[in-house]
Amino acid sequence: GFTCAAANVMEAERFQELAKVMKKKNVKLGEDQLSCLVKMVVLHGIPKDLDNYPKDLLLFLSPSDYAATGSCRQYFTNIGKANLDVLQRESSQRKQLLMEALACLKVPGTQVNEENAEILGRLVCDLSGEYIKSSGRNLLKQLSQCESFLPDQEEAIRSVISSGNTTFGPPVAWSAFTLNELSGLIPVFDHSIFQKIPKNALSLWLKNFAHDSPLSREQLGTVVEELLPTRHKRADGCPPGKQVTEMVLNDDLMPAYYTPEELRTCLKNVSLENHLSQILTYAFSTQQLAVLRENLDETYPDGYPESLLPKLGSLFPLMTPEDFSKWKITSADTLAALLKNELSDDQASGIIKRYVGLGNALNATALNAIGTKYVCLLNASELNMIDSNSLKLASLNPSACSQLTKDILYPKARHAFSDQRYFPAYYELIEPYLGGAPGVDLRALSKDDVNMKVSTFAKLRRDSLMSLTPSEVQGLLGINLHDLKKWQNKSPIREWVQMQKQSELDKLHVGLTGGTQEGYINIVTPKFQTPSSASLGTVTMTLHLLPALLISFLMMSVLS
Repeated sequence: GFTCAAANVMEAERFQELAKVMKKKNVKLGEDQLSCLVKMVVLHGIPKDLDNYPKDLLLFLSPSDYAATGSCRQYFTNIGKANLDVLQRESSQRKQLLMEALACLKVPGTQVNEENAEILGRLVCDLSGEYIKSSGRNLLKQLSQCESFLPDQEEAIRSVISSGNTTFGPPVAWSAFTLNELSGLIPVFDHSIFQKIPKNALSLWLKNFAHDSPLSREQLGTVVEELLPTRHKRADGCPPGKQVTEMVLNDDLMPAYYTPEELRTCLKNVSLENHLSQILTYAFSTQQLAVLRENLDETYPDGYPESLLPKLGSLFPLMTPEDFSKWKITSADTLAALLKNELSDDQASGIIKRYVGLGNALNATALNAIGTKYVCLLNASELNMIDSNSLKLASLNPSACSQLTKDILYPKARHAFSDQRYFPAYYELIEPYLGGAPGVDLRALSKDDVNMKVSTFAKLRRDSLMSLTPSEVQGLLGINLHDLKKWQNKSPIREWVQMQKQSELDKLHVGLTGGTQEGYINIVTPKFQTPSSASLGTVTMTLHLLPALLISFLMMSVLS
């Protein structure tokens, strides 16, 4: 619940105490919270006891900032244990951290030894494919903790594993325990690697370890596919001993017992409804899931009953808008259950349209189900259906949506939170909707010490942003004002800077350049997008010593 707006009401010393308590309580903080926290902690100089603060705070500092506390090696040992995902994968901050870490550890070329890999910790996830190919045998343990990989990293990991030149040996010698240690890398394996792993090792791993692995149901389905015969014989009937019994339906290894054809024949006359929620958590392959869907279609030819919809889970990738048109989605709770699934935008939009089309209200439950993930899919008529009071209980952030969406939602949000207007909580409630705020509302906020993030500032309505003066921007950004310098070459902040007098920008003391010099007028035309032409861009015309130019023009006219 910590917010940057709260920073203004605390003394710096008291604030440092708060940050230390956050470490003791192992509080999980987001990027914006940490960015604000570090600014307040170092407001009057960098503390000499940084180890007493949350480790994630170090992501926003440098080895030189840490020098009074310890060595760069100690700094990067702590960074390796921090939550690196607080920073975006390809961000300049993460790249800089990796470069400084490699320099601190004096890593020769692309050779990373085991000791340095241990220190790098999560930073190993950012090493390029070149490093992985050179040092892969020393990196696999750390790499298996990474959440995702870039294509060149995946290729390098496959190359290292296929070579067999690792502490785990070649795949042909792996056991279920080996797979457990490398479970984070299984999604990277291709068919050639799976073919080399003993089938009994894969089966044992699925039975004993898969539950605790970081793999999704879809990724586990890929492992199951490798266990099934590559050629599926057409089954004339359910093979002896493969009847689908209560025991089989309760066995999470069920997918490994049937080819798609066997599953089709063995499920005839078997009702899945009572077991559907359970068996759809099993690691069925895409082909097997298609068979399960066929079974349901045969059971319910006129459309699935509403009670069944929340149980469909992993069958959703096989569903189409035509299917949704047959569904009876009569409650916001059903809508919420459906939207919890992994859906494409088209699927989510189709489900929402079906729900609204049946005359259901977009109340707080429905809005929370739609959430930030799908709010941008709502069209104007759907947005206008929203009652402002519903926003009080909804958690939405439309900052990435179209300007039309922001313009419709802002007045509703302003009305919804109007009773909080003179309380500190107001800014946190209204902040996600500010992309639709008029200039007059922003000027009012500039007097409230809200410490607006520059990322929020950059997403404000363009005409509203352009109407703000440097002193009003200073009031809005507060302790985040210095971040404006990093954004000054990005639109629309670049155009805002160009419209200001340089002398006024200088008063901000953050190093902004590009404003209008005394004696000049900068006219910046906004960007307009027309159907028949590309953006006109920004055109700047400078008129210097206007009276002299007019006299010259008149004299030329007379002489001609």
